[in-house]
Parts: sequence; C-alpha cells; structure tokens
Amino acid sequence: MSDFIRQIPKVELHMHVEGSIVPSRLLQLAEKNKVSLPYQTIEEVEQAYQFDNLAEFVDLFIKTTEVVQSAEDFHVITQDYLKLCQAENIIHTEVFCDIRTYVDRGHPPEMVLEGINAAFDEQPDGGISGGIIPCFIRHLGPEIAEQDWQILKKHQDKYLAIGLAAVEQGYPASLFKKVFKEIHQAGIKTVAHAGEEGGPEYIWSAIKDAHVSRIDHGVTCLDDDDLVEYLIKHNIPLTVCPQSNVKLNVCGHMSKHPLQDLLKRGLNVTIHSDDPAHFGAFLTDNLLLIQEHCGVTDQQIYDMTVNAVHASFATEHRKDAMMAQLNQYKLQYINE
Repeated sequence: MSDFIRQIPKVELHMHVEGSIVPSRLLQLAEKNKVSLPYQTIEEVEQAYQFDNLAEFVDLFIKTTEVVQSAEDFHVITQDYLKLCQAENIIHTEVFCDIRTYVDRGHPPEMVLEGINAAFDEQPDGGISGGIIPCFIRHLGPEIAEQDWQILKKHQDKYLAIGLAAVEQGYPASLFKKVFKEIHQAGIKTVAHAGEEGGPEYIWSAIKDAHVSRIDHGVTCLDDDDLVEYLIKHNIPLTVCPQSNVKLNVCGHMSKHPLQDLLKRGLNVTIHSDDPAHFGAFLTDNLLLIQEHCGVTDQQIYDMTVNAVHASFATEHRKDAMMAQLNQYKLQYINE
C-alpha cells in the first residue's frame, strides 16, 4: 500500500450512504427489521453485488435499502461509514441519500435527515466534518421531485445541497428545470449525476438546467471539446468515481479509465467511491487502483485532494483548516 495515499487527509464528495453498507451489516439489519432478502450469507451478498449496468445496479440498490427502516438504522450505517472514514483519514465527507424511497414506504422524511445528521453531530471538534445531500430519484420524474422539494424546503438547515441521482439515460436535468429553479431561488446549491451512463448532453443539461456547483461523474465530457473548454473555463468540479466506472462498464478495465486524459486536459477532477461496499472499493482503494492502473502520481493525488477541498460545501473556515492539514502533510512527507 502506498504510504502517501494511506496517510494523506482525504475529502469524499460522492458517496451514497446506503452504498457503504457492508454485507455483514446488511444481513444484521435485515434480521433486526425482519426483511426477507434473496441472500442469506455474506458470500451470497457479495455475489449479488455483481451487475452489468446502471439500471441493474439501481434495482439492487433499492432492494437493499429495505433493511433501513428507522432513524436509528441511518444513524448506525452512517456511524459505520464515519468509522471507516477515520481509518482512511477522510476528514470531510458529503453523503448522498434520497428521501423518496423511504417516504413511499410510509416513513417520515425526518427519519433520513435526523439519522444521518445525528452521526455527524457526534463528531468531536476537529473531527470529520460534512453532512447530507438529499437527491431526487430522476427516473421517478419531475412531479415526484417537486413533491420531494416541498418536503425538503421545510428542512433547509438539515442538508448541504440537493442532488439528482439514479438512472441517467432518458432523464436529463432539463426535465427538472422548474424544480431546480425553485431550489436556486431558495438559495440552495445543487449537484447532479451526469456523464457516466449518459453522454455530454447530460452534462450540458445539468449545467444549463440545474445550474449545478459540481458534476457527479462527468467522464464522458471528453466526447465534446466545447464542453471540456466550458468546464475548464468555469472550473466546474467533476466528482469522478473510478471503480464505479469499471463496475458499471463505462470502461472495461481500470487501465482503460480516461482519468489521465481528464487531468491532461486540465479539468477540475476529484476522486470518490460512489457506492464503496457495492463496488468493492472505498476511497483509499480507489486511489490505490488509479495509481496502479492509471499511472497517477502522488502529486496528482495531492492536487485532486486540494480540488476536493475547494469543491466541498464546507465553510471557508473549514476549507482553510483542511488546506492547512494538507500542506502540513505534504511538507512532512517530503521531509521524511
């Protein structure tokens, strides 16, 4: 293991909290909440985490969310993830979760927000910072997104931004233009998954129709030179998830990942884990994989981490503190 990668302070901006549920916790919650799953052992769960495309993955993802049925459950899975963050030296993380999945099952939306935030609130001063970014499920359409917004607008102090996630193809951000306009009028920032399953037109739509602060994924921007120039000119961050791109067949193997092309073009790239338990790679694993297979240098790892600090929704004071940690780490590593 690269000591540099293992020890560097890290920032995670693209991680779905249910996607961090390891098989043992999944089975434990299923037993606790009397949920019947089509697998009974850790090995069977791991086998289920093999899929051929995003649509198949989303179906599995929704199925596994059935085991989460209370604020306490969200508290537990977020605690689990934050413990992993501590072990991986992740100092700031912004986690995705939708509320619609749970509201449709009869749960109050506060269950999601309160459960996740409770785990963050337990962090000591100087501990892991961050919070939740609730996401609209795009393949449910704009009417459902509007319903979710009517819920979320009552809890604006409970989250960092609002996102757009799930099945990309056929559901550009343009379908949600009206609701995103309302969100921006309320002073709330937005992000959107675009440019993993879909082409550059989905990224353009996220920019023009959702007015996003970040593009989640964005790797297909390379197919449109005008888009690349726009992203560079406006310094729009891309939250790239390499292992997700491999697992969902965006690229056949990590050695074929377009990461170095993104970096050579001068794009604002950051690295994240997406659904780490499902994809078999948490943030440190993603960094190790791109170093091994994409020839990414320690300096590039450092630069992308700096990008992540600035792309985060942390306060300016917190960003300054994170940059101080990074600068101190780099000086210490060089001196060693």
